[in-house]
Amino acid sequence: MSNALNEFSRRRDFLVCLDSDGCVMDTVYTKHCTVFCPELIRVFGLESHAAFITAAWEEINLSSITRGISRFESVVLIFDRLKNRGIDLPGSEDIASWVSTASELSTATLQREVVRSGSLALRKLQEWNNACNRRIQTLEPTFKPFPGVEDSLRQLHAIADVAVVSAANESAIESEWTRCGLARHADIIFGQEVGSKANSIASMLDCGYESRKVMMVGDAMGDAQAAAANGVAFVPILPGREAESWQRIQEESLPKLLHGTFSPAYQSQLLAQLRSALHG
Repeated sequence: MSNALNEFSRRRDFLVCLDSDGCVMDTVYTKHCTVFCPELIRVFGLESHAAFITAAWEEINLSSITRGISRFESVVLIFDRLKNRGIDLPGSEDIASWVSTASELSTATLQREVVRSGSLALRKLQEWNNACNRRIQTLEPTFKPFPGVEDSLRQLHAIADVAVVSAANESAIESEWTRCGLARHADIIFGQEVGSKANSIASMLDCGYESRKVMMVGDAMGDAQAAAANGVAFVPILPGREAESWQRIQEESLPKLLHGTFSPAYQSQLLAQLRSALHG
């Protein structure tokens, strides 16, 4: 499994792009509820608002149409909600400005902006991000793929090139996939370090794939939007129905892609199912 596009070579006519957290790996609840949110409260000293922040964070990242956004985008939404309650955090505008203008939302670009700007709020965000990465690393041995994922990946990789397209750290993805024996079923990783999911899919299309032979698999509307931006098919992994969703990929969605029968009507049906599983 390669981490760099210049080390990748196209082998098949078909391509399947996969999100990782909440799609392949059963990690979303643990990362958000035991790492990202508690660490945000601790690092920014928001204990007196913990109940409100916890409820809002879980809504934003687990059950609404914003599921799947970057951890940094989630922070901006939380601070906006606090501001609406009359709680204005000093420097929050620095964080919002960086999130809205950064070429990529990653640890490396945050580090560069902290050095460039000297912003205390961004330094606090960096402290939070680093703390989250450390805690995730300690939890990584407990993470497992959803039931049915390995069989599905084996089937997919037998007939298509496979790319991991995720907003998580590349090193964390590679560690999780390798430990779980999944790395052999993927050809390349695109993590947060290389930019948006839409750009990652576009980079793969530049390798010579026809858009009608490419499928993105994910658990969030952002994954669907990244697929639509590139004119490729999208298949959702429905939150709470992951095993069923993977079975559908094997029995229904992949055959449609292979036989050229992945119709606009079928795509609309899949998108409606994901929207109904989320709210907002």
